[in-house]
Amino acid sequence: MKKMRFNPPFFYGWIILGICFLAEFSLGMGSVTIGLFFKPISDTFGWSLTELTGAVTAQGLLALAISPLVGILLDRFGPRPVMLFGALTAGFGFILLMQIEHIWQFWVLYAVVGAMGLGELGGITAPVAVAKWFIRMRGRAMAVTTSGVTIGGAVFSPLVGFLIASVGWRNTWGIMGIGLLIVMVPIVGLFMRRQPEDLGLLPDGDSRVVENGSQEAIKNTNSFSEVPSWTLKSAFRNRTFWILILVLNLAHFTGPVSTLHVVPFFTLQKGLSAQFAGQILALRLMASTLGRIMWGFLVDRISTQLCLILLLAARSMGIIFLVIAPYPFNAVLFLVSTGFFGGPLSFLQPMILSNYYGRRYIGSIQGAVRPFLAVSQLAGPLFIAVLFDSTGSFDFAFVLAGGLGLLAAFGAIFATPPKWKLSSEENEIPNLND
Repeated sequence: MKKMRFNPPFFYGWIILGICFLAEFSLGMGSVTIGLFFKPISDTFGWSLTELTGAVTAQGLLALAISPLVGILLDRFGPRPVMLFGALTAGFGFILLMQIEHIWQFWVLYAVVGAMGLGELGGITAPVAVAKWFIRMRGRAMAVTTSGVTIGGAVFSPLVGFLIASVGWRNTWGIMGIGLLIVMVPIVGLFMRRQPEDLGLLPDGDSRVVENGSQEAIKNTNSFSEVPSWTLKSAFRNRTFWILILVLNLAHFTGPVSTLHVVPFFTLQKGLSAQFAGQILALRLMASTLGRIMWGFLVDRISTQLCLILLLAARSMGIIFLVIAPYPFNAVLFLVSTGFFGGPLSFLQPMILSNYYGRRYIGSIQGAVRPFLAVSQLAGPLFIAVLFDSTGSFDFAFVLAGGLGLLAAFGAIFATPPKWKLSSEENEIPNLND
């Protein structure tokens, strides 16, 4: 059956990009700001930082368990049903968080909101959708999309802090949930689409021309560089795939420092006010947003591998600066190194997988990667919280996390682009004219 041709006056991928940005913006609202709830919830129930961080660990466990299935669903059915389910789950989950009275309720509900809600609305889904709509401009498009997380966090960090102080943490959860339902559910339901080929289009808005009645061909072919699409099975057999798994595991130990624990570091260890610490977090997120734009242009022009090495090195040094430099210079160095130069790891991770293994099965590959990051994503936040509760300081944990990040940067030297083998029957060379 001939596919429907769709010829709007603009490339429909820009609408997809806008929806994915909003999805990531919602993710920033619900995930980056979680640290702001820790102190008021602790004041209400007396829960320790380790107990509160357990909710983040529970969210990570659930995300790792369901991400392979989500990846397969994305490749088979497209992002719209997955994102709709995520928006509804996150919205109602936030509303239910208003009623928590026991620590296990906080763990369960935040796990559901983060993994089955925000993760399926943005997290894994948005980068996969963008990778299918863009190739030449994938770096820039991915940078814009994932900047939604940092912009959302920067916008909502002071707003959430204000709401918590004004109406309480319970009502703040409710406001977030209702707002998410009102905005995201209709937008995703009405405008989200799977891939450009379903509308008779090409990635990046490239056009087709017909020459002498022959088969349609891509105009400006030299700028259209798609790599062969590796299946999940063939990616598992690739050496570079496992090097990336190791590198990303080491790198993700730096994540809790730059988002989750930076506020407790400045409030509990340095004695700053929560409002001032929230402003530092907001500045870090804005610096990361600007950094994504820079990396987005660079990754479309130079090696993705080189970008990964440089980003990981800068990210790690920024965390070490928090400990070894005096205040306020440690905050400035943290913002520059971990914010501007090292913040966009969530952008570069799906970018390098897409560039290395193609776009047809990128949902399955992205989903399958996440369980292998369990060590860092689950142990990292909890390990830092336990060390603080036992020693009263974040110093050793931060230096250790930064050291592991530098080791990840070194390991990325060996994560060279995989070599395509024409004899492989499992991989598929994409037919760009389908």
